[in-house]
Amino acid sequence: MEDNIITITDVDGNQYEVEVLDIFNVVGYDDKDYILYTMNTEIDADNVKAYVSILEQNGDDYSLVKIENEEELRAVEEAIKEVGD
Repeated sequence: MEDNIITITDVDGNQYEVEVLDIFNVVGYDDKDYILYTMNTEIDADNVKAYVSILEQNGDDYSLVKIENEEELRAVEEAIKEVGD
């Protein structure tokens, strides 16, 4: 990753450049990396929409995986809140 920008490809084959805000781990899910990223879509004058996914890396290729488990998602949301405080 250079300059915190990566290219992701959705299931339809569309490619998007996204800005990586943070890559982090969560206690209890130490075998996974999580990515907080944005496409810089403005919510209002001071905020942009952000997304979080599981980040899987295979060489130079990155895959973003949806967090399906509700308990895991709550733990990730708590970790993000703690960093923001």
